[in-house]
Amino acid sequence: MSHQHAGRRAFLRQSAFLVGAATAPIGFATGAGFALSQRQEWQTFKTSPQYNSFLFAIGAMRANTNPEDPRSWAYWTNIHVNNCPHGTAYFLGWHRGYLYHFERQLRIVSGDANLMLPYWDYYADPNLPAEFTDPGAGNPLYASRLNTNVAPALSMAPFSAQLVNFMRGAKRAFEPPFESAPHNTLHNLIGNAMATMESPADPIFWLHHANADRLWVAWAAAGGGRAVPAISNVYWSGSYLYTPTLTMARTETWDTRTSLAYYYQNEAMPAALPPLAQSVAQSQALASPPAPAVGSFKLSASRVTSDTTFAAVGARDVGLDERSVSVQMPPSPEAGLALARIFRGKGEAVTIGGKLYKSVQVVFDNVALTNNGRQGGYFYNVYLNLPGARNAAAGSTSALIGTLGPFQVTAAAHHNGGPAQLRYVVNRWVENMTEVQIGMLTISFVRVNGSNRPSGAVIDIGEVRVELSSVEVES
Repeated sequence: MSHQHAGRRAFLRQSAFLVGAATAPIGFATGAGFALSQRQEWQTFKTSPQYNSFLFAIGAMRANTNPEDPRSWAYWTNIHVNNCPHGTAYFLGWHRGYLYHFERQLRIVSGDANLMLPYWDYYADPNLPAEFTDPGAGNPLYASRLNTNVAPALSMAPFSAQLVNFMRGAKRAFEPPFESAPHNTLHNLIGNAMATMESPADPIFWLHHANADRLWVAWAAAGGGRAVPAISNVYWSGSYLYTPTLTMARTETWDTRTSLAYYYQNEAMPAALPPLAQSVAQSQALASPPAPAVGSFKLSASRVTSDTTFAAVGARDVGLDERSVSVQMPPSPEAGLALARIFRGKGEAVTIGGKLYKSVQVVFDNVALTNNGRQGGYFYNVYLNLPGARNAAAGSTSALIGTLGPFQVTAAAHHNGGPAQLRYVVNRWVENMTEVQIGMLTISFVRVNGSNRPSGAVIDIGEVRVELSSVEVES
């Protein structure tokens, strides 16, 4: 990659000695007494007086090769590498503060106090703006990418009327499914730098996350019972860390208008997928496809996996390639009965192995990318397939519980400091099940591709398992 990457220790050490002029102007405006600034959609922004300021700032920062200098591109990439939360609480809040600080750095570098980050509304047009795909000499917006159309990455699931809570861990929360798709899936399809923790090296990252921030605003404003925790809620206690000298109180990210003094050109939730994405969804059967063929995998034994979890059933050495595949895992009678009782959704605790278990998670353990799979261009929709209730006319239930791709694997490995482990809470998908037939539980991996994608082995999973948890986790 073109930027210079500082090691974590060097980065943290050096960031304490930043150039004062570069960081001193970064502060917090409040809505009271300040005019609100508008972040514009790219097609509008590129006709504004700030367009040339944006190009100049991006070009100057990418040309700066000092990763300890906040005026350099690598500096902001390293913040993401070292401190961003993925698959954990505050994913959206941390990135809101990150964009806010970066936006002010753009103003410093450009000398334009009116410069605001634009956003790319991929629900209106899933094609990357042409200005980002021109490889001509001197174009500061260009980066090498595998795909420039993200239609297969888009999902309407996060905007379901059933998702009325915001924060991870709450029942029917917005943040976890939104992070899964379209956030993660878009990273995976664009590929190259975007499929890694160094994704801010690609200029489109900033427009992608500005749109993610906008969609959070739109979700919160849509009504229908949707609600972000009140600013007085303990959820907003504490601060986000970017560098030792650059932080933000979580309360500042509660609302863009009242604390950060900006709003978006369009703050409405998408009502439908764009036509191109609709056709892709139909062709790829993203909604609820028939389970793909069952592969042959070695089953793993039921066992205690931690102080709070018990593996009800599992399968080892699951390899993923360009094909879709299902993993069938018959639980023991005792574990199957425990699953069935939790799946009833009545808050029943189950005693097994001397403990009470209240929730169910699908776990992928010791996950690694092959060299072939690192650059992205693909992802998998992950389904939990269950038979229908006994004595019911309905067939099996296929619940889309999340997505899996190189971006999630690299993020999990980074945060774990070792082999990646990913968890998918499945309670809300199966809470209306009355009873399941023991021996028929299946996890399916349905491959979704961009126009440019790898073939052959891409992801190796040491173990796929279904765990009972004594913690009542909702999302």
